[in-house]
Amino acid sequence: MLTIKRDHHDIYPFISPKGRLAGAAKVLDATKASVEAQGPGVSVTTVAADVTAEDDVSAIFAALPRGQPPDILINNAGINADFSIADSDPATWWRDFEVNVKGTYLVTRAYLRLLDGKPGTIVNVSPSISDAVLPNMSSYATAKHAVNRFTESVQLEYGAQGVRCMAFHPGGISSTGMGQRAPLQFRGSLLDTPELAARTALYLSTPEASYLDGRLVFADWNMEEVEKLKDSIVEDNLLVSRINWGPSISTEIIGQLPRS
Repeated sequence: MLTIKRDHHDIYPFISPKGRLAGAAKVLDATKASVEAQGPGVSVTTVAADVTAEDDVSAIFAALPRGQPPDILINNAGINADFSIADSDPATWWRDFEVNVKGTYLVTRAYLRLLDGKPGTIVNVSPSISDAVLPNMSSYATAKHAVNRFTESVQLEYGAQGVRCMAFHPGGISSTGMGQRAPLQFRGSLLDTPELAARTALYLSTPEASYLDGRLVFADWNMEEVEKLKDSIVEDNLLVSRINWGPSISTEIIGQLPRS
């Protein structure tokens, strides 16, 4: 049994390389100023956009300096509803899929087109409950589970050109909008800093972390310890979405025509 301790809730030396700064800008001027203040010479471009609208997504990439694709794309836009299935509003329930799945797809699609065969890195933010079944989380958890599988598809289709794609649980951060709206059952686990998420995402973009391509990774894991499990993770194809058939169940298609 491989046990990965979720014992890191802030920056630690292994994921904090000197001289590198990673920041994500939202559409708020205050966030832009905060990011630029942390790194002299850093310039943040902000674009107000709806990630579920194809034209808006195109506008995001059109606003980039010189139209060059970013080295790293982080799909962080997300929304979550909190209600039982019977009590849910259908439009609100489906909105989780629109933002979390369609939005991730549209932005990733635009990025891949801009790469035009060149390498790039994609980090799809996906919470720990994307691999869990919890009450009142049917729309959010299911949508993010789909993001995990979409991540695998991107890696399969574009890995050969040098594209790296990972699903990433950024930890529990109380200061974010998502954290402030978190259901009561999760608020006790919001222990992590935004810096931990940022620096871990930066570490994932390095060649040393390429063994995690196509997989779900948690920010509060001790990445130095995870790296020691690299061989097992790769050989046993761990940290991916699969049905657990167990040792006693197999399937066989009866009557399938032979391939010509």
